[in-house]
Amino acid sequence: MSVTSDSFSSPRQPAAPPPLFIAAAVALIAACSWWLLKELVQVLRPLLIAVILAYILMPYHSRLRKRLTAPVSLALLAGVAVGVLIALALAVQMSLYDLHKEWPHFQAKLKSFAEQAQDFVRTRAPGLLDSDSTMGEQVAGYAAQIAGSVLNAAAAVFFEACVVGLYLFFLLLEASRFPDRIRKAYAPDRAEAILNLAGKVNAAIVSYLKAKVKSSLVLAVPVGLILWVLGVKFALLWAVVTFLCNFIPYIGSVTAWVLPVGFAFLQLDPGWRPVAAAVLLLGCQIASASFVEPMLLGQAVGLSPLVILASLAFWGLLWSIPGMLIAVPLTVVAVIVMNHFEFTRPVAKMMSAA
Repeated sequence: MSVTSDSFSSPRQPAAPPPLFIAAAVALIAACSWWLLKELVQVLRPLLIAVILAYILMPYHSRLRKRLTAPVSLALLAGVAVGVLIALALAVQMSLYDLHKEWPHFQAKLKSFAEQAQDFVRTRAPGLLDSDSTMGEQVAGYAAQIAGSVLNAAAAVFFEACVVGLYLFFLLLEASRFPDRIRKAYAPDRAEAILNLAGKVNAAIVSYLKAKVKSSLVLAVPVGLILWVLGVKFALLWAVVTFLCNFIPYIGSVTAWVLPVGFAFLQLDPGWRPVAAAVLLLGCQIASASFVEPMLLGQAVGLSPLVILASLAFWGLLWSIPGMLIAVPLTVVAVIVMNHFEFTRPVAKMMSAA
């Protein structure tokens, strides 16, 4: 029997899947992931918020461990954090309910402003508006819809704050056991690689959140004090709104200025006080964006501005405003994880600011 050279050739390698198959698989995975994130929003969103809050509190745990044992330190931090979170959510909810009670008065003033603007436009430029146009009624109707949506959201925010507090309590209690469980579950080399990756994620998230919390407090406290001194109602609510909006790049700064200033002009009588509120709050925003945040944040994020905007659009469309609040930390984690693997490293390099 003759033996040919083909008999000793290496086995044939499996053919690579066609590009169309890969594209279809990626599209299917993306669609399924989107559907799951939408359906599990009531579970995943408070869990991710609790994880981010846990990152903020872990550095304080390291300090308390010098004086207290680890379980006592974590239990103390968890109890204080949950109490503050629920108390703040309750205070915001009460402010929103008070705002809802007084809303008919503000709605009437808003309608009056709209009618005055309509009359002014009709006088100066008659062709711009129809003779039967009722801008005041439309503005009042939109305002009523917005007030109803805000009131419904207040109850949801308080409930979600309680869920976040529950998750946060158990996350802090389990945090110290995570490295030992990883070492027991994996081989030594694999366990160290996972812990090394987790350490990079921890360092990046803690660096960003620690600086962002400080810069948001530096901005929110003067805003609340200015509004309180000028007699603008619900100053605590606007301070909390400013604090939270500061976590949303670009869009948040505009929102944190427009909402309290618009309410100041709506509540206060025409004069110097609403103008002073607008000017002073604008000064706070400019000082924060120009000096405070660059000094505290530096290169803590390391993301391209286009990537930040895309992440805000994605998570905002998926989970609304809470999604926008956690968009940047989630994107930072995704970039660090993708940079760890050879296959996704080019994508991570493209998403980074450098």
